[in-house]
Amino acid sequence: MSSKGSDFPIVLVKNLPYSTSSDSLFNLFSKYGNIHQIRVPDQSSSEPAPAGSCFVIYRNIEAAHQASKRINGINFEGRYLVASIYNVDKAKLSHEDFITRRDELERLKEEYGLS
Repeated sequence: MSSKGSDFPIVLVKNLPYSTSSDSLFNLFSKYGNIHQIRVPDQSSSEPAPAGSCFVIYRNIEAAHQASKRINGINFEGRYLVASIYNVDKAKLSHEDFITRRDELERLKEEYGLS
């Protein structure tokens, strides 16, 4: 599957048993590619996912697509998982990227004495 530059290798997984360990999550998801991070939100966090879910961040988009396709619907520790590619709010990301680039440009102007 070809990837677009705006795709992110993040899989959102729902319907996890609350007692699932990080090790069992890693063992399940690492079958599909190199994992950068697994994020399991706690109930007090501001993550956009409820308890019983996690974000699996892969190192490349192909691994994320493979994992979301293969994991969706499997029985894991007595629960049927729901997995999909996580859609990042690109509008917010674009604004944050603009601010970062603008700040970097200002820093470079000062460094090289440009006005």
